Order: sequence, then C-alpha cells, then structure tokens
Amino acid sequence: MNRLVTGIERIGRIDWSVSTQVDDPSNMALVQEYIRRAALLITTYHLETSYPFFNAARAIGHHSTLDVMDQCPRLGELTNSFMKGTCVAYLEWLSLVESGNEKAIKFHDLYEPLILLIERGGRISLLHGEIRTGGYVFPLANAEYMSKQAPIDISDEGLRGWAQQ
Repeated sequence: MNRLVTGIERIGRIDWSVSTQVDDPSNMALVQEYIRRAALLITTYHLETSYPFFNAARAIGHHSTLDVMDQCPRLGELTNSFMKGTCVAYLEWLSLVESGNEKAIKFHDLYEPLILLIERGGRISLLHGEIRTGGYVFPLANAEYMSKQAPIDISDEGLRGWAQQ
C-alpha cells in the first residue's frame, strides 16, 4: 500500500472528539522532533518559509493537484485550522513522496511527529515565541540551531520514557 493511502486512512481513524484534549508530557518530544526535522529541511534546501509550521510541499515549490478534501472528507469537518493545515500538509507531502520527488523522499517522515501528536489527542499552542504542549514550554529557537540537535526517539518506548520524567 502506498504512503498516501496509508496517510488518508490514518487521518480517517483519528478521534477528533478527543483531539487537543490530552496533555501528555511526551507530546513535547513529538513537537521538538518535528521542529528539528522541519529545521533540517529548511536549512538543507535554504527554504524561505514560515517556521516551524508550514506546508513543506509548497515550500519546495510544488503545488499539489491532489484534492485533499475529496480524498479525505473528514478534514472538511474540522474547525481547528492548525489541525486541518497540518493534515493537509502531511497528505500533500506524502503525495510528493509517492511521485518520486528526491527532496520529499529524503524527508519522507517529516510530519510523523505531528501526526502522532494529533492521533494521541495532543495539543499545541504558540504564545509569545514559545510553544506549549504536554505541560511544558519550549522556546522557539531558530532553524539553524534546531537543525543541529540530536534526533529524539519517538517510538512508543521513547515516548513512555518522556512521560515518566
């Protein structure tokens, strides 16, 4: 099964009634790992885009012909623009990976931490240059700094370790 179909199925299985209601400390690990991946993409290809939350397919100059709302109608029901935008960006990125785009293939799992966070009912807020999630606050560092950070283990075991801190 291709990545796009799998991604559409994942989005379709999300229980949106609990989304943004779970405040687990391990959500910070997911946010930090996404930000690191986004920073690495931005610095590797010298992208001019908003940071850290952006549509990577569009940032590298691809304008998708994929009708995401047609492929995943549940997204049309969402009122949370952050959640909707993240899911659209994720599906457009997977479509680009499937098309064989080398940049997308290199960063094929870019959105995985954010999708995991959404699947787990996590929430994110931005306030005064800080990202808040899971009871933690993380200052938004620049992309150059974040691109040099070590990867964070976002496996179930790694996230359990964060939750126990």
